[in-house]
Amino acid sequence: MKRTGRCNECGGTDIRTTTVDAGGGYAPDLLPRTHSWWKTGKLEVYVCCTCGYFQFFVPVDALDEVAQSEKFETLNES
Repeated sequence: MKRTGRCNECGGTDIRTTTVDAGGGYAPDLLPRTHSWWKTGKLEVYVCCTCGYFQFFVPVDALDEVAQSEKFETLNES
């Protein structure tokens, strides 16, 4: 959806996006140890307004922190 502007489920093209907090504090932290303790990480949300399917993406500028965080495990060694 993010790259194509088309829904992966229904093929719709009415895609909306926003940026939301990744949690922390009283909410689960979806990006642990990728941001300083006084501010939360961010997630990009893409929603298909045709079928309701949605996806979360980590912003490009936070990918290095995710890769270096010991809270995330590597699934496939390249």
